[in-house]
Amino acid sequence: MVQLPEIENQAGICRVTCGWKKPELPLAVVRRYWRDVHSPSIARRKGIWDYRHFQYDPVMADLFDPVAGIEYAAPHDEQLMWTSDVRYRDEAALAAFGQSPPADILPGILGDIDLIVDQSTTYKALGKNAWTFADTTGIATPQGTPQLPSFQLFFRQRGDEAPFRAALQALAQAWMVHPDVVRVRLSLFEVPDMEAERKAGYPVKTHPVERQYQAWIDLQCKGRPPRDLLAAVPTLAEAVQTIHAYPVTTLCTFNYAGKPTLAGLRGFPAWDALTALRGFHQAQPPILEWMYGDVARGVSLHGEDAL
Repeated sequence: MVQLPEIENQAGICRVTCGWKKPELPLAVVRRYWRDVHSPSIARRKGIWDYRHFQYDPVMADLFDPVAGIEYAAPHDEQLMWTSDVRYRDEAALAAFGQSPPADILPGILGDIDLIVDQSTTYKALGKNAWTFADTTGIATPQGTPQLPSFQLFFRQRGDEAPFRAALQALAQAWMVHPDVVRVRLSLFEVPDMEAERKAGYPVKTHPVERQYQAWIDLQCKGRPPRDLLAAVPTLAEAVQTIHAYPVTTLCTFNYAGKPTLAGLRGFPAWDALTALRGFHQAQPPILEWMYGDVARGVSLHGEDAL
C-alpha cells in the first residue's frame, strides 16, 4: 500500500494563503462561506495536486514548555483565522491552475477576496522545503473536526535564514520518529512575492512584514502534544523567535492526488450529510460524473482513503 507521505510529496510547489477577515463580518459566517462556497470553486481549477483548508481556535500560548527567548503568545486581533494550502506537482501544473477557469470567469471566484478579506499573505514553499515527514493517521483526506489533536505551528525566524531552516528540519526529523506524533509536515516559506500575486490577478492585502511567518509545521499527535517536544532541538531559540500554535477546529481536504474529493465536488455539508447517513450510493462514480462531468471521473468516497 502506498504510504501517505509518498503521495503528498509528489507536489513540488506549495502556495499557502493565511487569512484574516474584515472586522465587520461575523467570523462564523466567513468561515462557512470560505469552506462551502469559495473552496469548492477552487477545487475545480486545473493543476491542483493537494488542497486543504484549515480553520483555527485562538493561539495556545501554553502548548509547549517555555523556552527562553521564544515567544508563544499573540495579540488576539492579530491571529490568523484560516489557512488554504494548495499544492501542485510542478510549474506546468501551476501554469494550468493560473489559466483555469477562463479569464472571463475567474473574477467571479477572486471576488471573494474583496468580499471577505481584510488582510492575507500567500507564501510559497518549494521542493523538499514543502515536505511531509510522517503520516501514520491512515486518513488520506481528513474532513471536518480532526479525529486526533491537530495543531498548526507558525514560526518567525531569529537571524539568518540558513540556521532557521536547519533547526526546523532537525525538529521535523526528530518529531517524525516520536512515539506520540502521527503527522509532521514542514513548509519553509520563500519571502512573499507581492508582484507575482498582482500579476496573477490577486488583490494584494498582505500582512505587515513583522506579522509574516517564515515556516509552518502541520502537527498531529495521538493526544495532546507532549509539552517537551521542542527540547528535541536544544538550540532552537538561537534560530526561532516566535512559535504560534493554532488548534485546528476544521480541516477539509478538497483535492487529493490530483483529483477533487467528494467534499471538493459536492461541498462539505453534502459530504457531512452523506457520511452521517451512509448514503454511499450518492458517491458512486456514475452519479458524480453525471452531475459534474469529466472533473468527477475517478472520484469516489471510498477511493480517497484507499490510495
